[in-house]
Formats: sequence, structure tokens, C-alpha cells
Amino acid sequence: MDYNGNILYGKKWAVCGDSFTAGVTGTVIKEGIYKGYSYAYPYLIGERNHMEIYPFFMGGRTLALPEDGTFHNSLSDPEQEWYYRNIPDDTDYITIYLGINDSHHEHGKGGDGEDPRGIIPLGEITDETVHTYYGAWNLMLTWLIEHRPFAHIGIIVSNGCDREAYRNAQIEIAEKYGIPYIDMNGDRFTPAMIRSQNPAIPESVKHMIKLKQAVDYPANTHPNDAAHEFESYFIENFLRRI
Repeated sequence: MDYNGNILYGKKWAVCGDSFTAGVTGTVIKEGIYKGYSYAYPYLIGERNHMEIYPFFMGGRTLALPEDGTFHNSLSDPEQEWYYRNIPDDTDYITIYLGINDSHHEHGKGGDGEDPRGIIPLGEITDETVHTYYGAWNLMLTWLIEHRPFAHIGIIVSNGCDREAYRNAQIEIAEKYGIPYIDMNGDRFTPAMIRSQNPAIPESVKHMIKLKQAVDYPANTHPNDAAHEFESYFIENFLRRI
């Protein structure tokens, strides 16, 4: 695909996320600029639009940083290369899709087999600390808006969290900062994806989604290759309108 009016063509995209972004199946893209990379939505979108991906994602990653110092796979850890302030100056697009592992750390249970050390409370929307989920959002978005003012920032509201409060927190934060969001739990604009926390969707429907989108239901409820391909198209459309 060449430029031909494509606003995403050749753009630089900082992708922040966890295993739902990184992919877990081991399948790789077979050809193109991302040949050999994980068959996951960022690289599928990047391949179609010749985008440069800045990978700020990894399995088990959290947004907030536990106060006790036992865990460091956090976007808010200043000692790590994936610290959010290391997002390059020339970034055109920034998306943040984090919350699943923060919700696991709330009660110290690794629901996806990830490292659950260190407690991360949900906190309050007025928090200004990296040690709560709300607080980490406040500090990070304030910094990004000031220091990356012309990057197109979007929040991808996490499906797969332990409870609905994390979905609501991300929507509240997006509205607080005037940042566009796409709700992976399903709404009138977006299909519900695996492990939706939308209470309006019947459990029978959520179960059917798990059966078709899980890597290996019920043992592994990460999104499979077909789920990554499916969501890549509406996430791509989200990028085009932010």
C-alpha cells in the first residue's frame, strides 16, 4: 500500500499494552515489513499501513507501579526502557491498552499466569501517584499532553480485567482528559471482545465470544490469531479518527 491519501501511511505509533497486545500464540506474520513479527493487531495494522511501531508492550505489563518495589514491568517505572516518558518525540500516535494486570495486582492474583507481586489499588480519580491505577493515568496523561502535544493519543479500554470498575475507570479518565477511546468490552460502536466486562451483555453471549476468540478455552483465554485480525480493523479505524 502506498500513500494515496492514507493518513496512517508511514506514521510512527507508540503502542502501550500487555499480552492482549503482544499476542501469545507464537504465530508470526509471513511477509512484508513485519515478516517474522508476532501475528498481533499492532503489527497487522503496521503492515497494512507501512507504520513504524514503537513497542511499549509486553505480557504482564501494568500501567501503575507497586509501591513496595517488588515488580517492575510497569509503564510507570522510570528505571525501565519502556517508561512512558521514553516515548519518542516524533511519535505520531500513542495508544494505551492497559488494565488487565493492574486488576490482577489489586488482589495479588496472577489471573493470566503473570507475576502478581506488589499491590496496585484502583484508587480514586483525583489520585496523583504512580502507585494507584487512577493515579498513574493522571500523571501519565498530564505528562503526555504537555510533552507530546501533537501526538494523537487514544485509550483502548481493556477487556479481560478482573472487574467492571477498571473498564469504568478508563472511560472516566478518557472523558476527564478529552481523549478518544474505544471500548473493547463492546458498545454501539465496537464489537465485544473476549472477556468483556460490559454488564449489559448476557453471559451466554460472552461465553460464545470466548469459544470463538480464545487461544484454548477454558485453559487460555487470551485472544487467538483470528481475534487479533478481527480487532485490528476496528482499532485501525479508531486510529484514523483520533
